[in-house]
Amino acid sequence: MATFHDLDPLPYFGEELVDSLRAVGWLGRELLFKKGPISVDAYERLRELLKDPFQPFVAAGVHTCDLCQFEGEARGNANLFVPADGLLLVCPELIVHYINAHEYRPPGKFCDAVMACPDTRSSEYKRLFLANGGRKLMRHAG
Repeated sequence: MATFHDLDPLPYFGEELVDSLRAVGWLGRELLFKKGPISVDAYERLRELLKDPFQPFVAAGVHTCDLCQFEGEARGNANLFVPADGLLLVCPELIVHYINAHEYRPPGKFCDAVMACPDTRSSEYKRLFLANGGRKLMRHAG
């Protein structure tokens, strides 16, 4: 999986989208990341949002955790797009594994946005998604 520093522009979905997308939780062995606790509420809300995240396009392939020392059992292929302050904060599905197994601490801005994020299948989420950079992403995906 590609790695990016938290809150850096995210070129993973195309350079033309970097002004709308920010990376959160794109971790790998070669990347230093903050560790520490987050609130149980933020963790549980993140897990809830990742049960059926809105995917603006289909992503091929599966990512495995390369932080696990021996066997990368954790796998994921979805991404979560969290609207926040005119941007979309984008994390891989493996973020919950990184928090739980590797003590990763996402930025406070991300945790706040997760707590404020409506269900990803709701019309309110779609409105916020489009208003915070999603229009450009949808045009790019089409």
